[in-house]
Amino acid sequence: MFYNQRHWGGFSVRERDVPEARKFVENPDLPSPEMMTKLLNLYFTFVHPFAPVIVWSKFLKRLQTKNYSPSFLFLLNSLFAVSSRFSDDVSLRTDPTKPETLGVHFVEKAKAILDTIYDSPDIHCVGGLILLSYQQMGTGGGYRAWMFIGLAIRMAQHLGLNRDCVKLNPNMPILDREERNRVWWTCFVADRIISATFGRPQGINEHDVDATYPEGIDEENIQLEYRIDSTAPMLTGPSPRSEKNFVYMASLTKIMGRVMLSLYSPMSKASSRSNSSMTNPAPLEQLDKELTEWLLQLPPHLQFRSVQQEPGTFVCTLHMTFYATLILLHRPYSHQSSHSTHDWSISLSICTSAANNTIEMASNLMTTSDDNRDVPRLKRLLHSAVFILFTAGLIHITNCTSLDPVLAASAKLRTVETLRCLSVIEDVWITGKWCGVNIKNLLKSRNIELPCSVEG
Repeated sequence: MFYNQRHWGGFSVRERDVPEARKFVENPDLPSPEMMTKLLNLYFTFVHPFAPVIVWSKFLKRLQTKNYSPSFLFLLNSLFAVSSRFSDDVSLRTDPTKPETLGVHFVEKAKAILDTIYDSPDIHCVGGLILLSYQQMGTGGGYRAWMFIGLAIRMAQHLGLNRDCVKLNPNMPILDREERNRVWWTCFVADRIISATFGRPQGINEHDVDATYPEGIDEENIQLEYRIDSTAPMLTGPSPRSEKNFVYMASLTKIMGRVMLSLYSPMSKASSRSNSSMTNPAPLEQLDKELTEWLLQLPPHLQFRSVQQEPGTFVCTLHMTFYATLILLHRPYSHQSSHSTHDWSISLSICTSAANNTIEMASNLMTTSDDNRDVPRLKRLLHSAVFILFTAGLIHITNCTSLDPVLAASAKLRTVETLRCLSVIEDVWITGKWCGVNIKNLLKSRNIELPCSVEG
């Protein structure tokens, strides 16, 4: 395979030479310094731990010098669009009476800029597309999310972000390498999460990737706080640990991708029409081993022992993603079959335990408040929480019809709790409402009656 300078950011149409793109530089139309600071702080708190598409020192210099290229403005507007979802500020809505319109103005601005920079992709463009796909994923724009992440993957591969930076250019500055690795693995995680959510093909072939994980490095003695304007509040950069923690999410979604490819792709043995496909437990044993090793290698600060410890939202999301992957792995093996040599009850027990743990974590986040405002911490999760809760909910619905009365009764109570959690999340991500409706329809189709009201 042939790689040259264009694979690390050259030989494309200069965005500043495109008249349509230049107008955005001449008139950035950014929010007030105060609003920018609020939205950036929301990003660094709730989004950056899962989507570290910037390096703080490089980002800060852009802000300080107001070096706003079209692609950087695209990144900013995409960032504002997704961070707006965590704000209660009515002024961020295009319709003050509709919470679902939060940040729509930034989405439209980002899309307008994107239309002018297709031919000049750079790392900011890739990062902006990832953030825009996350925003669309949770607000009902599933098709656009799917298209945006696909475009991000193609641009990233065009720039060679999937490759080991040292092999591409041994003289590449270390912070440029760090930025490329952060953006690539954020793209990878988004691809795996969105593909699993939709049940669609993955856009990245793992065999095409030799990029190294980000190391969480930045300039020494870089200031961690900054005021965009003398009257604006303090802008605080990302947590020092956030990028290193993110590596564990990236490695987990690697395994998730292998699960989806091995068990759910059209040509996989587990999804074959032939029941004999389930007689080969090799994918189950190997992938279960990988998940166990991943869990055992977590550093102490990312381990989860009890909800009473009130772990942070990143730790909860990380472990909820682990449980969702565990369910996806064991669910095809959790049904009794005369053609299977695997003990189906073991897989069902694992799925049940994972689903129970997921709802226990989510319930705890629903009943505890955010540190700064009286808002349930469950509302501070990214859109992937909807997919995770729905995955757990499907296991509870299956158990509602169990011949074991204790298991069935417990599953019904947990189904109620799942619906309550989704009803809380829908205030931020409208897809939570849709998944709740799907669960209710499944219950109705199976004539399952819940013991109490979801609103109770």
